[in-house]
Amino acid sequence: MTSITAGAPAFDLDLWLTKYLGMIPQGVAGDAEIRSRLTTPFVDTTDEDVRKTRLSADEINSWLDYAGWNLWDFILGRASEGESGLIPRQEYETNSFVQQWNTYPTWIRQLTDELGVDGLLGLAQTARHEVGTKINVTRNWAASVCPILGRGIGITLGQDTADSRRDDLETLIQFGRRLQHGTWGGGSGLVSGRDFTLDVLAPEFLAQLVAQAQSLEDPEKLEAFRRFNAKTELFGFMLHYDCRAGMGDTGPYPLPDGRFAIVRDHFLNEDIYPWAGVAEGLPYAVTQVMIFPADKVKVTINDIMTTFSDPSNYLDYIESVAVFARDTRDTPMGELRVVTPEEIATYSQIAQKGTLSMYRDLAKKSTEQKIRDGIMVYTREFLFPHAMKAGLWDKWVAEGFDTLHPNTEAAWPTLASPKAAEILTPVLLFGGGFPPVSD
Repeated sequence: MTSITAGAPAFDLDLWLTKYLGMIPQGVAGDAEIRSRLTTPFVDTTDEDVRKTRLSADEINSWLDYAGWNLWDFILGRASEGESGLIPRQEYETNSFVQQWNTYPTWIRQLTDELGVDGLLGLAQTARHEVGTKINVTRNWAASVCPILGRGIGITLGQDTADSRRDDLETLIQFGRRLQHGTWGGGSGLVSGRDFTLDVLAPEFLAQLVAQAQSLEDPEKLEAFRRFNAKTELFGFMLHYDCRAGMGDTGPYPLPDGRFAIVRDHFLNEDIYPWAGVAEGLPYAVTQVMIFPADKVKVTINDIMTTFSDPSNYLDYIESVAVFARDTRDTPMGELRVVTPEEIATYSQIAQKGTLSMYRDLAKKSTEQKIRDGIMVYTREFLFPHAMKAGLWDKWVAEGFDTLHPNTEAAWPTLASPKAAEILTPVLLFGGGFPPVSD
């Protein structure tokens, strides 16, 4: 039982930024390489092992080793993602990791007690037959990886040791694996182990969506869609405090005519946040079914439902699209409706005005308040969709879900200071976020 970090070569920054721990590349080749180094294949799920309540050190460390590479792989991809400049995203995200590590295990145990393992598995199947839902692959990944990153930060800050709170670590690993197993039914629970293909929607459901697609050959229709996509995407980002919780892609889905589809959700009217009034007039979510020629553009999607393409300007190749609205969080799929051209124009205008309103409000807030707001978003996003379905959310809020843990308060001055980079670089990029446990 040895973590792969033990065999890493001497630190060389250029090498370690091109290969994880100086050894393992990005992408499909990296997935194959790290799997060959794991002591046990615990990154995959089975009907039997998702029901375990106790894990061996080999199982835990294999999961931690893979999670470290998986995080490094998409952080390098995320390096090109912009920030608004108004929101201290690194500060609130990293404080959120500490908050999640210190609070999530309690909430997850309550959720598991309420639903049972079979109930969690059933809940995670939502991603296969619904769009406009936050019970999705991003949450499958984040509900375990993000709080366990908080463990790595806590260990670095001296709040924990690698072998303290073993039961909490096991709870988090198994919660994420159960959600993944419910979604995929076995095999790799991570998209990086599925050739970066997130083809999660059931074929018969996808076919119903694709059948509504209309050509964008008309330049005016194409321009109207591009405006709509850009404005609703930016609004969703701002509403969710500059993070990807407000959107998510699935696919690519090969189609019978030789093309492929990407299905994109933009979450626009999330009413659990105090500033959600800026979304008045928008549906809860809009879903874009976008169809492309497979001979002109290639696409991969990662575990946080982000699309990468070759060439990078993939939207220049879009041929047809269908846009749907889910008016409320619980609108049945039978009541999913096609958005008309007139509504596309209206929603684009509302989203643009809402974004400007968010900018004005953010400009008035102190950095501390924006960090607190961001922690609320990042800590709520990965559990509240499941708690809503289980009927627990209001109870959790009343019991102090949003109250900052003392360890979060203690970490805040460091994580919001210039010294943060000294801690976060090894945690996020060089395996420090996932220290192994011992026997």
